Amino acid sequence: MKVLLLSFLLLTSLAGSAQIDLPPEFLLRLDSLDMRFNAPLDSDYREKTFRDENRWLEDHYTMTSRREKLELRFHIVPEHEGDRYYGLPHLAATTLAMNLGSNDEDAVTAVHSFGTEEMALYNADWARMYTFRPKRSFSDKEQAQMIALYREGRGLAYTILLFDDAPDTLDGRQLSLRFR
Repeated sequence: MKVLLLSFLLLTSLAGSAQIDLPPEFLLRLDSLDMRFNAPLDSDYREKTFRDENRWLEDHYTMTSRREKLELRFHIVPEHEGDRYYGLPHLAATTLAMNLGSNDEDAVTAVHSFGTEEMALYNADWARMYTFRPKRSFSDKEQAQMIALYREGRGLAYTILLFDDAPDTLDGRQLSLRFR
């Protein structure tokens, strides 16, 4: 937990010294959920302009780092009463994780529930982290971590981290999105 807190403080202190230009559509999505984006300014991240088409999830923003060998994908879902998962973030996030995860017999999905301190960092009402091997049609990386954050009345935000070998910065990258 200390590493997570230290990473968060490092990310927020760097946010004032440099900036990543985000697409206006992504900024509007963040604003619709009243979310903050913590840009990874301490590395070589670039926006991935060509997004791989897949039937599993529309990425609203994607960035990659050659140095960290990590790809970050973001998906923002404002809450509205007509949604079949309205008020049920645990069902929406688990369904998405199962859809993105490999169907191979030896594939395993791990679910992590956050503690009180971590929930305070995200400023979320509900949050989970899913770790799994992604479907090849979603990514060619060996591992995926999906952070699902929910705030009642606002909606769900997903950060998907894709990698072959976990970089040392993985804990900090899990804090890329949080509610204000």
